[in-house]
Amino acid sequence: MKKVSKHIVNYAVWIDHKKAIIVSRDKKGVATSETLNSAIESHERFKGETSNKSRTFDTTLDIGKKMQNRENDQMHHFCKEILTHIPASAAFVLITGPSEAKYELHKAFSKKKVLSHIRVEMKTTAKLTADALGLLLKERTTK
Repeated sequence: MKKVSKHIVNYAVWIDHKKAIIVSRDKKGVATSETLNSAIESHERFKGETSNKSRTFDTTLDIGKKMQNRENDQMHHFCKEILTHIPASAAFVLITGPSEAKYELHKAFSKKKVLSHIRVEMKTTAKLTADALGLLLKERTTK
């Protein structure tokens, strides 16, 4: 027999590469929010920089590939950190945001077996505040 939780909580996550806002709404409609900042480093450009390659002896190394791999790894760790804030007792998660980061978070949800029973929806939005995200979550869960 499947164990049913009495404390059903719905979540909304607004994510981009710099931060994530997590809003939870319990069965009574009380919303709480939390903000997480990412550690993803952006690429710095230097005055006089003309190429993204460096020359070592007789070979050239493409620094762009190395930097892209580092950014992907940092995004993966940021998504894992977000998933630690969403319990297995959640019933619904709405992922929003303007960038590709929401797809990475959705991929992380599908890989985590403990969270596989949760219904996950995605929506592209511009920048939202925690209050606006809470209203969007209320609108999506009352349908």
